[in-house]
Amino acid sequence: MKKASFINKDKLISDLRMARMNVYYADFIKKNFRLAIMASVGINIFVFFMIAGAAKASGSYYGLLILLITLPMGALMFFSFFMKMPESKIIKSRKALDAEITSAIRFIVLDLKANASIYAALENLIENFEEIGKYVKEIIIEVRLGSSLEKALDDAVERVPSESFRVLLWQLLNHIQTGTDITHNLDTIVREIVEEQKIAFRKYGKKLNVVSLFYMIVAIILPTIGFTIISALLLFIGVNVTVTLIVVFWLIFSILQVIFLGIGGGNRPVVES
Repeated sequence: MKKASFINKDKLISDLRMARMNVYYADFIKKNFRLAIMASVGINIFVFFMIAGAAKASGSYYGLLILLITLPMGALMFFSFFMKMPESKIIKSRKALDAEITSAIRFIVLDLKANASIYAALENLIENFEEIGKYVKEIIIEVRLGSSLEKALDDAVERVPSESFRVLLWQLLNHIQTGTDITHNLDTIVREIVEEQKIAFRKYGKKLNVVSLFYMIVAIILPTIGFTIISALLLFIGVNVTVTLIVVFWLIFSILQVIFLGIGGGNRPVVES
């Protein structure tokens, strides 16, 4: 029977490699744990002074007990956030690769039609594409260090975050192993990728409508009605509504608005003609 684990070791190692983060997984966990504790303590010091000010005005210090909950919860939330860094880097790299992939495939098609070798075609990608060039450069370095081009491509397939780029590498491997002409296949792949990107953009448009609705609620309705309700509840339990509480309230909703804007812009798919 397999033991349950809070952290999937194999997935973390794979994500760190795919994110091109040169760090041992155990060191990565320890570093994030320390950062999470420090961040949670820092935030809760601010919360302590905020609650202490309100408690002093009301004469009731029971509100300070909330720190027993916010301190460990804050540490857990920050730790989870920091552990998502490899996934964030992978998503960013995937988008950058997908933005270049169709042009890169067209470059290779032109080189192959001009009877250039796969190796020469890959070297051209390094000079003309920023994100794809980083991964291709690693392939070229492996070959120069003595590895075969076939093995270097096979290794790259396991660490590239873009499915479209992975398909390109498989086609290049097929060409090396069988010697068949892959230019027609690559042209077909380009058309399929462009069509998939257009479909993804249309889906994004529909999803954006829902996100916009929630943004309107968070940006307009909650700051007005929500503040009124929270103020009434605080007065009901005997907590005075101070300037500090008002500032914190608006700060929280400002952060929520930034998060919604990030969700809308961060999910935007790549479309290349």
